Amino acid sequence: MSDNESETGDVAEKRTRQSTESAPEASKAEGDGGKSAPAKPRARAESKPKADADAGDASGGGGTSEAPRGGGNDGNESQSGGGNDDGGGKDGDNRGSGGGDGGRDGGPQREGARRDRNRRNRRNRNDRDRDDRGPRGGSDEDDEGPRDNRPLPNLPEGFQTYSLNDLKRLPTHKLLEIAEQLNIHEGVARARKQDVIFTLLKVLTRHGEGVAGEGVLEILPDGFGFLRSADASYLAGPDDVYISPSQIRRFNLRTGDEIAGRIRSPKDGERYVALAKVDTINGEPPEASKGKVLFENLTPLFPRQRFVLERGNGSTEDITGRVMDLMSPIGKGQRGLIVSPPKAGKTMLLQNIASAIMHNSPDVHLIVLLIDERPEEVTEMQRTVRGEVISSTFDEPAARHVQVAEMVIERAKRLVEHKKDVVILLDSITRLARAYNTVVPSSGKVLTGGVDANALHRPKRFFGAARNVEEGGSLSIIATALVETGSKMDEVIYEEFKGTGNMEVHLDRRIAEKRVYPAININRSGTRREELLIEADTLQRVWILRKLLHPMDELSAIEFLLDKMKTTKTNDEFFGSMKR
Repeated sequence: MSDNESETGDVAEKRTRQSTESAPEASKAEGDGGKSAPAKPRARAESKPKADADAGDASGGGGTSEAPRGGGNDGNESQSGGGNDDGGGKDGDNRGSGGGDGGRDGGPQREGARRDRNRRNRRNRNDRDRDDRGPRGGSDEDDEGPRDNRPLPNLPEGFQTYSLNDLKRLPTHKLLEIAEQLNIHEGVARARKQDVIFTLLKVLTRHGEGVAGEGVLEILPDGFGFLRSADASYLAGPDDVYISPSQIRRFNLRTGDEIAGRIRSPKDGERYVALAKVDTINGEPPEASKGKVLFENLTPLFPRQRFVLERGNGSTEDITGRVMDLMSPIGKGQRGLIVSPPKAGKTMLLQNIASAIMHNSPDVHLIVLLIDERPEEVTEMQRTVRGEVISSTFDEPAARHVQVAEMVIERAKRLVEHKKDVVILLDSITRLARAYNTVVPSSGKVLTGGVDANALHRPKRFFGAARNVEEGGSLSIIATALVETGSKMDEVIYEEFKGTGNMEVHLDRRIAEKRVYPAININRSGTRREELLIEADTLQRVWILRKLLHPMDELSAIEFLLDKMKTTKTNDEFFGSMKR
């Protein structure tokens, strides 16, 4: 049986119908002198392969009026789409071969070009969607997308307006009382405080103009960010506020910016509340933040203005500040190390420094950063220091230590860019370096004590950020470094940081064992370029005092100095008594 005889039945009817529908268009082309190409055959809408239809288009453009015919012609002619590139009325075999050549030349090329174009369009569309996509499908647009269509719960008469920070400061039992007032019973019983806050926000943001909220921005590698709370030590939680990538680009936001604005309710499928409107950035209008100079472009200088730690009340805590004012003064922009063995009173020394700075310089932004410390010490620091206490206790993973430290230093940099004076008290840089050593990928080069060769770069960058800025503002970092712990790693870390600071205070265990506080080794403690911080006449008296104390051993020197200071309330009185 031949190929022509096999092309029968439904297939032949289909092709006959195809040729009949295409014939009027072909005759019209003849009437126009063969100048216009025939219309595309309707075989594209049927079961004919797409490549064959493209081949027919390519062959039809050659100027021939031969329409594809079905049953009367050769089967190869029908499959090829009819006609050839040469445009003649040749026999069926020639027409079949010509159409096949046209399909091979034009069809696959057009098909490949179409596939490439579709692939590019899909890729561009996916890139746009990824930029506009939030976590778990959260949209970048604030006014589009499906919203929660559940009926609004009625607020009680005279219900107090709460901001996000108000809710975070309230204890858990107060939050549960608010949920009871709003008739919210689902999802709050035996829930974490952050989950209760998120449940309240979903209700409160659907009334009026939304809820006012603020926080410190942390931008994630995916391009979007969240507003973290300093009260929670920048720990991620369900009550964080989502910031879209377009908002980050529009306002030129960076990690560490403090943002305040209005919060909208989450749309369907979203797990976080989102920021609908930005009111202020770092306490200023959004337009004022765009022209700020980056921290890395600011000019560092030696400290030239001193933090006075003396309070003049004659207390035991005040004596600690007075000793440091004389022997190792702290300036704005100081990079200081408190070198201490265990149980030498370094944490108490940090508390005294923090209290003195906040008492004498209330305009300074103080941040106490506790890394790998005990929880009870964190609570004590929060209750004794009027400042921002950020902590990551010893039961937290190393990645959490690193995340907290990065957030704190970025927050401090943004404040310095706004010409603020910032002080960071870090306890301790040794444990922070240990955390970085755990987190950093292994380079294959290990130093003595198991320290990776690349592990200390990021803690050095943290410590090296302390500087006095010529354009205005300063960042001071006073960090504790552990020695005599029996760990070779701690010794290596201390040796790496020993020459990087411009102020050092050495604590002595032998003095602390005698319960003499502050247990400062006077001969080993001091500040570089102290003449820039102390007046000339006071500096001469300090040098005379050092010459007097130098022949004594560490214990005798500090005991002599403390005994003389206890009889006076200020250092000026102390120097006056020395003249007599």
